[in-house]
Amino acid sequence: MQGRGRLPEVNILEDLRFGFRGFHLDIARGGVPRVETFKRILRWLFILKYDHLAIYLEDLFPWRRYPQIGGLRGRLQEGELREVIEYGEKLGVEVLPSLELSGHMENILTLPEFKAYSEWHNPREGCLALGDPEAREFAYSLLEEALELFPSRYIHLGGDETWALGRGRSLNKTWRFEGPRLYEEHHGRMIKMAVEKGKRPILWGDMITGMHLRGEEEEVWTELMESPIWKEALIANWDYTPTHKQHFRERIRMLKDRGIQQIACPGLSNWNRYYPNYQTALENLKGFLEAAREEGIQGFLITAWGDDGEECLFSHLEPLMLAAMEFAEGSGKWEEKWLALSGEEERVLRARRLFGSPQVSDMLKHIVFKDHIYHRLSSREKEEIREGWEEALREVEGTPLPEDLSFIRRMLEVGVRILRGLATASDYLTLSNLYSQLWLEERKPEGLGRIVERFWGAAGREDLHLP
Repeated sequence: MQGRGRLPEVNILEDLRFGFRGFHLDIARGGVPRVETFKRILRWLFILKYDHLAIYLEDLFPWRRYPQIGGLRGRLQEGELREVIEYGEKLGVEVLPSLELSGHMENILTLPEFKAYSEWHNPREGCLALGDPEAREFAYSLLEEALELFPSRYIHLGGDETWALGRGRSLNKTWRFEGPRLYEEHHGRMIKMAVEKGKRPILWGDMITGMHLRGEEEEVWTELMESPIWKEALIANWDYTPTHKQHFRERIRMLKDRGIQQIACPGLSNWNRYYPNYQTALENLKGFLEAAREEGIQGFLITAWGDDGEECLFSHLEPLMLAAMEFAEGSGKWEEKWLALSGEEERVLRARRLFGSPQVSDMLKHIVFKDHIYHRLSSREKEEIREGWEEALREVEGTPLPEDLSFIRRMLEVGVRILRGLATASDYLTLSNLYSQLWLEERKPEGLGRIVERFWGAAGREDLHLP
C-alpha cells in the first residue's frame, strides 16, 4: 500500500503485438517542424508506445556535399536533426530518415545543376533518369550521407510512384521500355548499400506489387515481386482506402505469400485539407491494422502526408495517432483514452468529430477558396453544405476550443458567409493572420508564404467581385 514516506514497488509487463510501431511524418510539402515541435511529437509517441518516427525529407536533409539542395525551403540543419535524434533516443523512439531517391525528387531536379538527371522533359514530374549512370551515382551519394548521419537501424529508401521511369530519357537510349529492370537494379544497389552499413532498408511497396496500377502496367510491374532482392528489405505496404478488413488481408498476402517481410501503412487522411477526414482515416486505420494483426506481420507505419502545402496542423493529428495505436494494440476505444490523456471535455471531442466529417473536412478548402470543385457544385449541393455547416456550428456553439480547433470553427463560419454571398475581403485576411500565427508556433516560416498567398488572393478576388 502507498503511504506516507513510502511508495509501492510494482512490475509492469506489456505484451505488444507489433515489433515495429512507427509514425511517418511528411515535412517536405511545405511545413518543416521546429525542433520543439519534433520534441512534442516524440513525447506523444512515447506516451502512446510508438517506437519509431520516420521523417519524410525529400530535399530537406542537410547534405554537406550539396548545400544548395533545400536551401530555400527550410531544410533541417545537421545540429537540429541530431538534437531530434538524441531526444528520441532518450524516449526509446528511434528517429529514421525517409528518403526519395528515384521518384518525388522534383525539388532537387528543378535546380539547374541537377536538371539533366530528370527522366522526364519536365523535372517537376520528379523521376530520376535511372538509365543514366551519372544520375544513379548522384542518388547513391545522397544516400551515403544519410547512412552516415543517422544512427538508426532502419532507413527508408522511398521508391514509390515512379510512373515515369523508363518512359523518358531512359527510353530514348534503347527504345525499349525497361522501367522494372531499372527500378530493380537501382533499388537493389541501394538495399545492398544499406545492408553493408548494418541497416535494415525499408521500401514503399506500390511499384513492386503494381497494386495501384491497372491493366498491362500492373502486369509488367508485378513481375518485380519475384526478385529475391526484396527479401533483404522491409516493404512498406501502403493503402489509404476506407474499406473492409478483407481488402487489406488480400493486400498483405500479396507479399506474405512470397515470403517478403512487410509493415502495414495506413494513412491519417490529412493531406490536401485543413483538417483530417476522420471517417476515412478511422475506417482505413481500423481495417488495415486489424488485418495486419490477424495476419501476424511485423508492424505498422502510420502515414501523415502534406500534399498541396501541408495546411493541416500537426496538432490536429494527435487524436488519430492515438486511435491508430488503439486499433493496433488496444481495445479500439480510442475516444475514452483520448479524454483521459488529454483532459478534454467530451464536447471538445465532439467538435473534433464534427470537423472531421467528410462534409466539413473534404469541402472546407474548396468552398473557402472557391476553386474548380466549388464552381462545379449545383445550387442545391451548396445549400446542403451550408445547412450542414450551420448545424455543426450550432452544435459547437459555446464550446471552449483550443486555438487550432477554434481556427477551423472560424474557417467554417467564413465558409457559411461565402455560401450566403456575405463574405468580405477582411474575412480572408483575418483567416490569414490567425493561420499564420498557428503555423509559426509549430513550424519554420518557409512554406507559409504559399498558404498566405491563397488567402490574400481570395481576398483580392472578393474585393473585386470576381467569381
